[in-house]
Amino acid sequence: MLVPAGVFGAVGVDITVTGVEGGLYENVLAHLSIYRHRESARLTTADVRRLHKKAKGEIASALAPFGYYQPQVVGRMERDGDTFTVLYEVDKGEPVRVRKVDIVVEGDDEAKDLLFAVREQFPLQSGDILNQSIYERGKKSIIRTAFNNGYLEAAYRDQELRIDRKNKEADIVLNLRMGAQFVFGETIFEESGVQSELLREYIPYKKGDPYKTSELIEFQKILYRTEYFSKVIVEGRVQDRRELVVPVRVYFSTPEKLNLYSIGLGYATDTGPRARFEWRNKLLNEKGHTLLGTVQVSETDSMLGFDYKVPWGNPNNDKIAFSSSYTDQIWDDTETRLISLGIGLEHNTRFMSHGGSLEYRDEDYSVGLTEGHVRLVVPGFTTNMIMADNLHITKYGIQISTSVSGAVEGAGSDVTFVKGIIGGKVILSPFDGWRFIGRGSIGATVVDSIDDLPPSLRFYAGGDQSVRGYGYKAIGPEDESGAVVGGRYLAVGSIEAEKEWKQDWSIAAFWDVGNATDDLSLDFKQGAGVGVRYRLPFGQVRLDMACAFLEDDLPVRLHLTAGADL
Repeated sequence: MLVPAGVFGAVGVDITVTGVEGGLYENVLAHLSIYRHRESARLTTADVRRLHKKAKGEIASALAPFGYYQPQVVGRMERDGDTFTVLYEVDKGEPVRVRKVDIVVEGDDEAKDLLFAVREQFPLQSGDILNQSIYERGKKSIIRTAFNNGYLEAAYRDQELRIDRKNKEADIVLNLRMGAQFVFGETIFEESGVQSELLREYIPYKKGDPYKTSELIEFQKILYRTEYFSKVIVEGRVQDRRELVVPVRVYFSTPEKLNLYSIGLGYATDTGPRARFEWRNKLLNEKGHTLLGTVQVSETDSMLGFDYKVPWGNPNNDKIAFSSSYTDQIWDDTETRLISLGIGLEHNTRFMSHGGSLEYRDEDYSVGLTEGHVRLVVPGFTTNMIMADNLHITKYGIQISTSVSGAVEGAGSDVTFVKGIIGGKVILSPFDGWRFIGRGSIGATVVDSIDDLPPSLRFYAGGDQSVRGYGYKAIGPEDESGAVVGGRYLAVGSIEAEKEWKQDWSIAAFWDVGNATDDLSLDFKQGAGVGVRYRLPFGQVRLDMACAFLEDDLPVRLHLTAGADL
């Protein structure tokens, strides 16, 4: 018996839908049975004809949630052997639009005030095309806002979507019953190895405050940032509530390793090759103390240092820091060895940090033709502000820092002086693929003679982070031997244009100016050049070639640095 091709065997289907696009088009295809089964090996001619008859209804169902309730669909089907070509021409028609949104909140005045803004921002307003998925998201957003602010029994008494297809209008009617507002009760900490008294200082809410899940999430983030724990769970025990009071329980897992060790190798033209070793203890005792030890060895700058930090005040932002270090620096005709002991108060917020310190400094040095030994007790104050879209890969950002320090002869110090410096950096990206970077610093010292200060407290210019084209601390007043001995005043600035070249690579051109002087002259040294940058997760590796173009021999110098943008 001759069986016509395609009656019991597989056939092919080519489908085209016109008149809709975007989300409408995708939803139409998702509803079309003939489209979903078009590649089935068991699809027969009878199946194609049957599914084709269902298509108009399926397209209408697909368009309805988007506000199109009366579409006109013309379907055509042609056959060429075992292949069917199907075309659906869709005329969506006029959509149903929202006529009014009536949202009523039943509750106390605080509840009504809370949801007033949410009601005003409901995603569908009068005149909008009715989109049922947006309508559902809007309803959920209102309930979520109520829950997040302690109204745990909030529920809709009525929720109606009234659609008038004839007049193509829809009314949204929601009646939300808020109920009573729940509040925070006791916060109970499981065993953690950290004093509960300290952990309570991190809590961002108070007992009796409105119960908000956002506060629980913030508390969990705060505890993670301490680095005392490998895992933190902050749980509102709604099931254990008494009347309207919800207790909170916090669970911890302590890290398997509280001591972290790191070794790093690097190179910069200012310091030459260097090696760095760090030991960090994240939790030294149950009072939350931490310890950081650092050893750095390089051709010009070696140091050994310890920082011991103690939570203080609001421990989320405040620390008492004890520090000690030994630093040995050599550059050109200068050599200095500094022993430092200090105590300071640190306050850190999201964008701003500031602190005061008291430091004892004992420094032996030789600079050009002179040698010295100075002991100083130096109080100081620093501030730093950073605002950026991304600290490591910055398109828009600003950083401003200031510091003031000084000493008084006879009050534990050999010299009286006051020193201040202000610096900043701005990054802008007004054009796609371009960045413009500006930086600058101004400093001044009040002292009888700059020779009375050790090199670590004098101003110098030149180097990777100063005026490129010159060596590290190669700009400043000179003594009779020609050695750069540093000055009272500092002024440096730079502008740079950077263009993306290809993925992770960019090229730059820059102009740097600046000087360190003993007077207020503006005889700036200048350097300009070009560079290549390579983007890494922690920032950039920068290779610059700069020329000190005001010098007689036009010296050219390479500068290699790495680090974050701000």
